[in-house]
Amino acid sequence: MMLKKRTFILMTALTTTIAVQAQTDLDKSFLQTSEVPNAAWYLPAPPDTSSVAFLYDYNRYLWGRSLRDTYRGRIADYDTFWQTDSVLKGFAPAFGFLITRTSAPETYKLISRAVIDAEHGVDGAKERYMRKRPYMQFHEHTGCPTDEEELSHNGSYPSGHSAIGWATALLLAELNPACANEIIHRGYEYGQSRVIEGYHYQSDVDAARLSSSAVVATLHADPAFMKQMEKARKELSKLMAPATAFDVTKARLSDVKTLEGQPGEGYQGMAISGDWLVSCQNRGYATLYRLPDMNKVAGPFKLGSFASTNHANIAKFGLERWQSTDELPVLYVSQAYRKTVGGRKDVCYVERILPEGKAETVQRIIFDDTDHLYGYALQWTVDRDHQRLIGLGNSISNDDGRNCFRIIIFPLPKLSDGREVVLKATDAEACYLIQDTDQRYPHKVVGQGACVKDGCLFMPTGFGSEGAPSILYVWDLYKRKLRHIIDLRKELNKVEMEDIDFYRGNAYIQTNGRGLLKFGPLFNK
Repeated sequence: MMLKKRTFILMTALTTTIAVQAQTDLDKSFLQTSEVPNAAWYLPAPPDTSSVAFLYDYNRYLWGRSLRDTYRGRIADYDTFWQTDSVLKGFAPAFGFLITRTSAPETYKLISRAVIDAEHGVDGAKERYMRKRPYMQFHEHTGCPTDEEELSHNGSYPSGHSAIGWATALLLAELNPACANEIIHRGYEYGQSRVIEGYHYQSDVDAARLSSSAVVATLHADPAFMKQMEKARKELSKLMAPATAFDVTKARLSDVKTLEGQPGEGYQGMAISGDWLVSCQNRGYATLYRLPDMNKVAGPFKLGSFASTNHANIAKFGLERWQSTDELPVLYVSQAYRKTVGGRKDVCYVERILPEGKAETVQRIIFDDTDHLYGYALQWTVDRDHQRLIGLGNSISNDDGRNCFRIIIFPLPKLSDGREVVLKATDAEACYLIQDTDQRYPHKVVGQGACVKDGCLFMPTGFGSEGAPSILYVWDLYKRKLRHIIDLRKELNKVEMEDIDFYRGNAYIQTNGRGLLKFGPLFNK
């Protein structure tokens, strides 16, 4: 693809906020033009319109066209943006980490330069064959028509977009082999997006994958590339450190204290910050305590989001403070109500909590679930170490055998983003079903609370009954597999776990039936 198109899209892409790059080493390829494998030399000509092979291309064109008005079609729309920032955002769910020029500059530099070589690899074949694109051949619009005029002067075979996506996939899989399957799948689907949009035939995409494989193989013989690859490895080894090991065999349950909240309201979310513990109850009551002795400081008092429709099912402290002098950071509270209220559902309330027992809602975060990714209710927790907001919940409901448990991860919105923040699936860094990578997590399970600690998502489940026993699942967010399944059905018979957080190496679990419990030791203090 031409530099002019690269600059144009960088200036106009609406899905990402990107400044046009200056002419720096990010714009330089690793290889000289003469060193890049030339697809015009080794690829066959594209299928002639009278050939049997073209019938396959046409069939795949019809397949792609049928998906344009679906969720998959919206992913294809996003994939029309092919600058490095957009491509890496698309790979973030598979890679497990969003690579940007600030979060991982050496890795970003590696990909930025390597994909230029991948583009150069298809240039010769494009110029040689100047194949008509599908929308030109069939006189139909694409799924995203804005680029039709410009690309009508550029050959369809092989696909430049697909070359970029496949080269990126190969390099990211090499950097993070633990997620290689997911990364390669994303690279494959990036190419398929071009077929769905109608900008390329399937044979264009297939040829681009072969071309990029040849380019990436050649890059591994280039000293500058290998040096940059090593820099990226070292950088990522620090940024994506494995979850801290902990020993559950030594952990024991013990009672901490009976809770002193609002009579008649069930206990729900709970959060710890420093020596402060806030215990939430149904409708949005809250009580403040000081650890380690659980001395009651204030409450019960009403949160700013107090309402009969606020289940307050999970609560977690964030990082920011509403005012710099505030004792406590803001608190994120999951509404977890199954019905729409005031046109909104799946709300995360951000509360300012004052030690004297006062609260106000300073922000509302709303997930616009137009694709119906969640069934009953979406719940929220915060990964403070990586400044992420994590949504979790059932795809259908916990009494449906077809149900799966979905996790969706967003950058944590800032208070400066405004009083109301609306998130969409396309904003997510990751969105996946737990059962896709680990079938040990049940399809029918009652989720209760959630907390992130050292790269793991701790999820209490069940009602403490025979049909829904109390089990604590520990999910590795990087490897996407269960680290531990902690069966507490004997210890918590007829006791319902509600939420979990950590204090001095121990898990603190809020319950209905036994107050506040301590489970540990799990981590070094």
